[in-house]
Amino acid sequence: MSKEELKTSKPRNYSKLIRWIAGPVILLIIWQAAAYYYNQPWIFPSVTKVLSQLAHPLRQHYASGSLLSNTLISLLRVVIGFCLAAVVGVTIGIVMGSVSFIRDIIEPVLELLRPLCPIAWLPFAIVVFKLRTLPQLFGIDYSHTIFDQVQLGMIFVIFVGGFFPVLTNTLDGVAGVRRNYLLLAKTLGASPRQIFFHVYLPAAMPMILTGLRQGLGLCWFVIIAAEMMTGGDSGIGYLLMYASDNSAMDIVIAAMLIIGAVGALLAFFMRRVMNTFISWKPKEI
Repeated sequence: MSKEELKTSKPRNYSKLIRWIAGPVILLIIWQAAAYYYNQPWIFPSVTKVLSQLAHPLRQHYASGSLLSNTLISLLRVVIGFCLAAVVGVTIGIVMGSVSFIRDIIEPVLELLRPLCPIAWLPFAIVVFKLRTLPQLFGIDYSHTIFDQVQLGMIFVIFVGGFFPVLTNTLDGVAGVRRNYLLLAKTLGASPRQIFFHVYLPAAMPMILTGLRQGLGLCWFVIIAAEMMTGGDSGIGYLLMYASDNSAMDIVIAAMLIIGAVGALLAFFMRRVMNTFISWKPKEI
């Protein structure tokens, strides 16, 4: 890059950075002014009060733990449920996409269940799993670890939320592989294993990763709603509702900002994963 191009690129980068910062700064100024004008912190807290909560993530709130501990519990639940949804969804999607006989059998059942909102499964999960935790699944009543906060019902609801986006995108990706590629691979003497790893998987990978990104975002959305509605006693969603019941709106808004920030970080992480695995197909990202 020449010196002239460097000189012109720097002002553009600075102007873009200013535009990115200007919006949040203006919003914070309006927020602070409105909070000062209304002077009702139990309804509309000031920016400084919310930032004070965010600046002390280890501060204990009532008997429900801190912002950090509840966020980590929610993340752990999401990671476990999403990993299960990813493994099962990708596996079934690949099988259904490559074997039409199995697809004809399973697809009607999946199409019947897919329109159901994941939250609609909460009553079913509460009745079936009750408040059993992950260690209890292995016969351990209390492990004295963070896993004691991982309820099986929540994991099931998270699994349902992430399963269908992963399955649908994987199925479409595998079923959309051009038959010419498969015929050419067979003509060249490729084995079924080689066809899977060198034809099916690379061709379907953009759709699979798209499904994983959508599934992860939906899992995070589902766990927040599940923590608000079930009989659990931890998680960032639970803390948000508990603080709301106690009119602690500074904690409520702090929890909302954390939920949005974590969701944005998860989306950014999945975009980076997509850029890494399908860098050969940049136009598809």
